[in-house]
Amino acid sequence: MSTPQTECIVFDAAALLPAAWAKFSAAGPVRAFNPGLLRDGNGWIFAYRIVGPDQLRRIGVCRLDAAFRVVAGSALPLTDRVRFRRGSEYPEVARKWFADPRLYRMGRRVFVYWNSGWHEPWNHQFLQELDPASLEPRGLARELLLRGERQKLEKNWTLFPGERDRMLATYSITPHRVLELTLEGDGDIACEEIARTDWALLHYPPCHGGLRGGAPAVPADGKLWSFCHSVHDGEDGYRYSAAVFGCDATAPFSPALEPAEPLKLGNPFGAERVHGRLNPAVGEVIYPCGAARDGTRWVVSHGINDEHCAISFVEHATVLATLRPIAPR
Repeated sequence: MSTPQTECIVFDAAALLPAAWAKFSAAGPVRAFNPGLLRDGNGWIFAYRIVGPDQLRRIGVCRLDAAFRVVAGSALPLTDRVRFRRGSEYPEVARKWFADPRLYRMGRRVFVYWNSGWHEPWNHQFLQELDPASLEPRGLARELLLRGERQKLEKNWTLFPGERDRMLATYSITPHRVLELTLEGDGDIACEEIARTDWALLHYPPCHGGLRGGAPAVPADGKLWSFCHSVHDGEDGYRYSAAVFGCDATAPFSPALEPAEPLKLGNPFGAERVHGRLNPAVGEVIYPCGAARDGTRWVVSHGINDEHCAISFVEHATVLATLRPIAPR
């Protein structure tokens, strides 16, 4: 039986450029990729990474209508308007390098979060509240800081909602470490580990690499569904593939479903690029940053090859076919 083709929309980078950044197109290549997605009424909020000819990493945000078309005039140069706490001692790179935005809703509040890339001695992650009507930043960007055992590189946390509007996050998948975020005050955000499950992948072929975070986890059918990614060596460089895993939707959020294979998301380009590689060490890239359940299908926003924003529509049955149950511990 042939594998069903995944329906996919690829966005024109020019349509996603805010007016303030339109000049980039005349100066050189513009890449828009790794988009986050959040349902908003009959439409969607869309946040994405922009790399212009100056090579700085920025974040733009816009609205999509119910047919996933960019709403004219809605694109905003988000990171031009982000402000950090006065007196904060973040390095210059953390103030100028905005990577891989994810969108998250807690009650009526809307947030975007991002990371500052890969740099020494460690990178930073920030959470920014947005005005739901204007999509303008509300208040200051706040750093996410884990109290306890930390990895040197932190860039793939996946937020998810807990009971009574608690904000939770998956810190790592193996082991499965769950954090609770405290939003009190207006300074750095303290994050405490509240659950940990030590487990190993049994069905996902090691040749694909371990699982790393991706889109904020989505509660559905008594599970939390995480559209994540893995990285492995390929003939033309590191290859990023999408995958899915599921865990219980209640504490201690134990892993319940593991992938047996990658999840195929739309990619009409294969490993081909329109522009030169941003990272010479990286080959084909499928990088999920947003997901929403829509009836019998999933709407997954993802980047392609560090230069395209895309949305794939994947039947839930197709997702389930990639998964295997994990025996209770």
